[in-house]
Amino acid sequence: MFIELYFAMRSVWMGVFYYLFFFVLAVGLLTIIINIEISILCTYVQLCAEDYLWWWRSFHRGGSVALYVGLYSCWFLAVQLRDVHGFLPVLVYSAYMSIVGVGIYFAMGVVGFLASGAFVYAIMRAVKAE
Repeated sequence: MFIELYFAMRSVWMGVFYYLFFFVLAVGLLTIIINIEISILCTYVQLCAEDYLWWWRSFHRGGSVALYVGLYSCWFLAVQLRDVHGFLPVLVYSAYMSIVGVGIYFAMGVVGFLASGAFVYAIMRAVKAE
């Protein structure tokens, strides 16, 4: 995801054209699949510890991908956009990347929550069948 974010942010903020659209799709699908797996695994561990308040934790675990995007956007501002000077350009960049981060947080949080919900439904249905 590091390389993908680099090229995507470079094309948005530096005006470079981006050609690898299939790569974007592949990295996006892999991110969603890994997010689903981690959310299900963490929910399973939580349920094994008999902690049944998994709803918000599964949402936050899924949305934690946005933390990486936020940290990467700070690095990108400090290293790649070092020619940007002044309060207003930095404020605009920070505002846009905050909106992107919140959007990714909600999107990945919903993915993690739905995956954990489907998992809990499946194991509870299997327990009731026994």
